[in-house]
Amino acid sequence: MQKVNRRFIAFLGFFIVFSGVVALVTWPFIRELQSPEYREAFSAWITGLGFKGVFVLFAIHVLVVVAAPVPGGPVQIFAGAAYGVWGGLFIILAACVAATALIFSLVRRFGLPLVRRILGDNAINTWSFLSNEKRTSIVVFILFLIPGTPKSFLVYLGPLTRLSTVQFTLVSVFGRFPAILSSTAMGYAAMQGNWVLFSVVFGLTALFGILGIQFKERILCLFRE
Repeated sequence: MQKVNRRFIAFLGFFIVFSGVVALVTWPFIRELQSPEYREAFSAWITGLGFKGVFVLFAIHVLVVVAAPVPGGPVQIFAGAAYGVWGGLFIILAACVAATALIFSLVRRFGLPLVRRILGDNAINTWSFLSNEKRTSIVVFILFLIPGTPKSFLVYLGPLTRLSTVQFTLVSVFGRFPAILSSTAMGYAAMQGNWVLFSVVFGLTALFGILGIQFKERILCLFRE
């Protein structure tokens, strides 16, 4: 029990630090959005960018996924503020699909040495059970769904599993969906000045994040058995 408590405290500490870093990165933008004048100016700026703005946001998030383990939360919140809940969600998911296809082609071309160079031996050993898992699609979906799992790492490990590019991409996109939706919803709420909605979504996201961190190891142990 004491060991579990220590592990929970360690994970909770990591989550708080990680959330603090994300908040630190996004707070200047969120703070500016509290001003109706800034929101109006930001909306006009986005409109003026046209399709170029969509492409730039798409390209940035592709780089975020490829450059593991850079967190994508700030980009996703910005997407929601700029293009709404569903518009931002679509752009981010499209970027995830493109990045996953790119990583798959690179790993399938250069194999394990490329993954070892990017992730290191420890990460490969930790997630080695994926290559032997018969229920790979279900396991991958659950891993992407659980808050706190290194999703960018999983994309590099995906090509080493039994799944095809299309199968892994579909499973990972559906697994990412709730987290990305919550981020774009927070961005949209901030853009609308709806701080009640922003606080509710942020609170629920934090709660599920803490639960995911607490039970992640137990779930992984089930898959490793």
